Amino acid sequence: MGIYYAESNKESTRDLFNKRNIYWGTLASTAEEYKNLVNFNFGEKLLYGRVNRLFMPIVPARLPIKAFNKSNAAAKNLRAASFVVDAFNDLNAQFKRCAASGQISKDDTFLSNLVVYKAYQDPQALYGQYLSTYQTTIATEFTRRKIRVKNFDEFLTEVEILLEKSARRFPFTLPAYIKSRLCPMNCSGLVVEIADLNYTNDEEKINRFVKSKNWEFYVNACRSYGFMVDRFVPWRLVADIGSSPMIAYAANYGLGGTDLVLNGGYTSADLIFYKQFKFFLLGLYNKVKLKNFLEVEYCNGSTKNNIIVPQSYTPAQIENNYPDSTFLKLYFKIRFWEEESQFKAFEEEMLIDDSLELYYNQGRNTALQIFERILNKTFDYRGSLSYIIEYIHATSTEASRTLTSVSSGNY
Repeated sequence: MGIYYAESNKESTRDLFNKRNIYWGTLASTAEEYKNLVNFNFGEKLLYGRVNRLFMPIVPARLPIKAFNKSNAAAKNLRAASFVVDAFNDLNAQFKRCAASGQISKDDTFLSNLVVYKAYQDPQALYGQYLSTYQTTIATEFTRRKIRVKNFDEFLTEVEILLEKSARRFPFTLPAYIKSRLCPMNCSGLVVEIADLNYTNDEEKINRFVKSKNWEFYVNACRSYGFMVDRFVPWRLVADIGSSPMIAYAANYGLGGTDLVLNGGYTSADLIFYKQFKFFLLGLYNKVKLKNFLEVEYCNGSTKNNIIVPQSYTPAQIENNYPDSTFLKLYFKIRFWEEESQFKAFEEEMLIDDSLELYYNQGRNTALQIFERILNKTFDYRGSLSYIIEYIHATSTEASRTLTSVSSGNY
């Protein structure tokens, strides 16, 4: 056990608190000198690369991705955004040159020749794995509580009850998953990790990085090539898409600028998720419904045992028999349950009604985007559809452009 720095989270709460403070204090002076040494556990930085300027969850659906050079990677198929890979390759070349010329130590395990140990993780693939486990958990709850449903309508009623209680802690939708701590920073495509050390071992962070002869060169060089360094995980490099060096690298892919990266490389998570929402629910229904069950009917003092066979559905039947408004309303409810919202109950109901009215008049995508825009950056909601639209147009030109483009792309 380290005297000054924590080696794991298994130490006492008091010791962890004191030792974490010592760690932060040790890095404080360096952080003042190097502004690219960033605390990604603080405020909106936690969501860096996972939300756009409107604080709406995004996924890199259109971001150009490529693999790192085999010589720079500890494993096969390690990838990141193409411009991030280019910047990292040039950064590593600089390290090699300086090590060869004696400007920095050539014997440092991690800070002489930079090797990628971890990079991009596909958020949709991660969410798919997470959702599979979530579905199994819901199915277990149906069994434990002896919930039996005859059809999809009864299922929707029961699953709504369960999600209302669990969604805040365990998000159900892709947008909420992207914003949660369950989803790693690497999902943005902007993150590169050059060590495989324990995230909770502050002792190693200090000894292997902060006390390294190459530490100051490392932080300075990262800044020169457009990378931020995670103060809590010093081997984690995060592309600063607003920095001049990174903008220049991104420009090679037609993404020269923060807005171009966010708008050109990423897609709103709600639009991607909602395309499959009803079919996720159908899959969950098929997982929880029994082949048959016994239902006792009481009539005129006598009982009758009925064997109930729950109804089966094809995706086409769900598509044709249930209007979008049914699923949109449920989606809006779930999103409120998932978020730390300051809306009062009556405001939530009014926003849902207004968003459904937008759906009827301007289409599904517009309704989803405006709802998410308001939900993810709350303000003084006054319960008026016209107020919603006026507020967005008055306070955010960018939001207006986004909503206009979304409206024209309804499907």
